[in-house]
Amino acid sequence: MNLSNYLAANRAKLLKTFLCYVSFFCFGACYTLLGSSLFDLQIRMDVSFTKASQLVPSRSFGILTGSITSGFVGIFLGPEMILFLTNMMAGLMTGTAPWFKQFNVVNACIFLSGTALGILEIYSNTSVLAIWNERSTNYVQVLHGTCGLGSLLAPLIVKSFLLPQVTNTNDTIESEDKNTTESTDATVVGYTPEDVKVQYPFLFFGLIMILTSFGFLYSYFKTDSIKESKETEITDDHPKWKKNLIIMIGAFICHATFAVNALAGSLGPAFVVKSDLQMTKKDGADLVSAYWTVFTSYRLIFIIATNYIQKQSIIIFNCLLTLVGAVLMFLYAAHSRTFAWISFIMLAAGFSPTFAASLGSIQEYICITRKYASVIFLIGAIGDTAHPWIITGFMDKRPELFATYVSSLAAVQATIVLLLPFVCAKLFKTKTKENLNRTSSLRISQR
Repeated sequence: MNLSNYLAANRAKLLKTFLCYVSFFCFGACYTLLGSSLFDLQIRMDVSFTKASQLVPSRSFGILTGSITSGFVGIFLGPEMILFLTNMMAGLMTGTAPWFKQFNVVNACIFLSGTALGILEIYSNTSVLAIWNERSTNYVQVLHGTCGLGSLLAPLIVKSFLLPQVTNTNDTIESEDKNTTESTDATVVGYTPEDVKVQYPFLFFGLIMILTSFGFLYSYFKTDSIKESKETEITDDHPKWKKNLIIMIGAFICHATFAVNALAGSLGPAFVVKSDLQMTKKDGADLVSAYWTVFTSYRLIFIIATNYIQKQSIIIFNCLLTLVGAVLMFLYAAHSRTFAWISFIMLAAGFSPTFAASLGSIQEYICITRKYASVIFLIGAIGDTAHPWIITGFMDKRPELFATYVSSLAAVQATIVLLLPFVCAKLFKTKTKENLNRTSSLRISQR
């Protein structure tokens, strides 16, 4: 099928897929918007860094709340209407949050934005799976690539709006990077809340989400629904405990992947500034941008490489890359700028395709229904929530624990991804037939 025929035959599918991609692009941007602007938001709210850093777990708890809620909203609304409402809510809350100066108000907006993003995350993934069925693997890879692209661009945009560093003319310990007095818990000095400009990138991405929401609304009212398969939900003879076990393994891969990405995107800049590395705020934004650049671009390389190299061989290479990066981060990243850069980049490349590829591997053996997908992404959202909250408690006093924590999670994730194909083969013996509609139950639930 040539390009013109492909576009004509899949116009409605491509429109919905594109809207999901834009939604996930903004989801990724929200990952790094907060972390890259945290020091300036501290000035905006006139609070200590410890207080300001509470915004990170607040957003994560919002994502967890949204993930739990997503299991219920589908009873009352279709996927397009849900994506309309969640994009609208996330856009409004993200765009307005940093314009306030009261911590409690900003915190509430960030939490509500996270709640909408938690629902959006699950429905974007399950919608793409439902639209493309057995051809969904590469479309899901691109979906998560757009998340990486958003996570990459957000720090680059924020960087232009960060306040210039100031130094104290006195001999007190007031670092260029932290703009603080001797107490690491003190409020930032040298600027007033009116000087802060980082609210404009928040407004930019908020407006994109609001515009995207109208795209889903248009699709809901004006276009014909994608023709659904008339097949009934597939049943197979695999014991339920085996399916549940493999879903839980996939869920933990999702959990660890989301946790490392959340930690790198939200707290990576704070780690390199407050640790012995003593890097600047802009260096921290550059490091996170490099992480997401590699994370996004390597995914495209993976998609192309699968046409020439066996997928499992590439996954093994990625897992080894992750393990080496984890070891370097564990040993050296808290004390060496060079190894910090190397380990972050190696983890980005190693992590990039593994979750989506693992999801594809599971699909080869069982049908990933909306219920299973919700379980996977709910447990993934717990990774988004719990781990940033844990690390936030140590970041101000012992930032070096960030490297230990992230490297340990990455090593465990890589080990499980390596073992997944062998576990699947051992549990199920044979793969699902290629002509089966592996996500028919997902599609039926969208009628």
